Amino acid sequence: MKFLKKMLQAALAVFFFSLLATSTVLADDADSEGWQFVQENGRTYYKKGEIKETAWRVIDGKYYYFDHVSGEMVVGWQYIPMPDKGSTIGPYPNGIRLEYMPMSRWYYFNQDGVLQEFVGWQQLEVRDSLTVGKKHGEGFEGPEVLKLANYYFNEDHSLKTGWLYDQSNWYYLAKTGHLGKDYLGGERRTGWINDDSTWYYLDPTTGIMQTGWKYLSNKWYYLRSSGAMATGWYQEGSTWYYLDAQNGDMKTGWAYVGNKWYYLRSSGAMATGWYQDGSTWYYLHASNGDMKTGWFQVNGKWYYAYSSGALAVSTRVDGYYVNYNGEWVQ
Repeated sequence: MKFLKKMLQAALAVFFFSLLATSTVLADDADSEGWQFVQENGRTYYKKGEIKETAWRVIDGKYYYFDHVSGEMVVGWQYIPMPDKGSTIGPYPNGIRLEYMPMSRWYYFNQDGVLQEFVGWQQLEVRDSLTVGKKHGEGFEGPEVLKLANYYFNEDHSLKTGWLYDQSNWYYLAKTGHLGKDYLGGERRTGWINDDSTWYYLDPTTGIMQTGWKYLSNKWYYLRSSGAMATGWYQEGSTWYYLDAQNGDMKTGWAYVGNKWYYLRSSGAMATGWYQDGSTWYYLHASNGDMKTGWFQVNGKWYYAYSSGALAVSTRVDGYYVNYNGEWVQ
């Protein structure tokens, strides 16, 4: 599934980048006569007379975006329509601008309003209500030192979210929304994450998705080659392990699973055959590992285990005598 996502992402990135890079898509210096930056009421506009630019614009080879309603030049994080011919060729005399509504994506503009043509990893201020949707000249109210996060930008300079395969490693970039005050998203995640009801573990420093056995918070977990945390029974070679059905942590000691008892050694390996706990013997099925009760036969000899699994020794059961080894003596 991740491979399919990777191929689709690559194809989309090429398509969107081709739109952004096409010189005929955006209004540029060829349509610049009479246009100029104008400061009004502490905001910045790009105007020709009384006409305001209200979309993407290329000015001196740089990309800007002007709010589609107010015409104010934007800065910082913005969730706006991607550049396309229908929405970005500049004002028409009759004021009609959109042929259709293009797809919106996250972009980042510096404090001069210039689109940052990032591709790949960038460390920027966290997207939140303090840094999203700002206009040039708008005051900032927040901490003196902004919290930073790692982001990844597509070939079209838009923000990447979800799974990312980069340089032979998988990363997870938090999925995001743009409504309300909760703008968090796109950040490179670390530690445990849940995606589509499946748990994954990402290195706490690099964010790289982990696989195989991992010892975390004094517990062992197994992460499959897909990165998904394993639960339930897991076989490695000829050895079986049991991983908690909910939490995924490897179990040891006695475990009651599917109405049967099993014993898992300190290594987590499921025990089979004879097992001694203190002075009491138990027999665990040689193939399945489930604890036997009642009469059972091993290597041609009969034994009896109580409902607790404890082997009966030196006593009579159902009128039959079992010796100190638990063997039925005929």
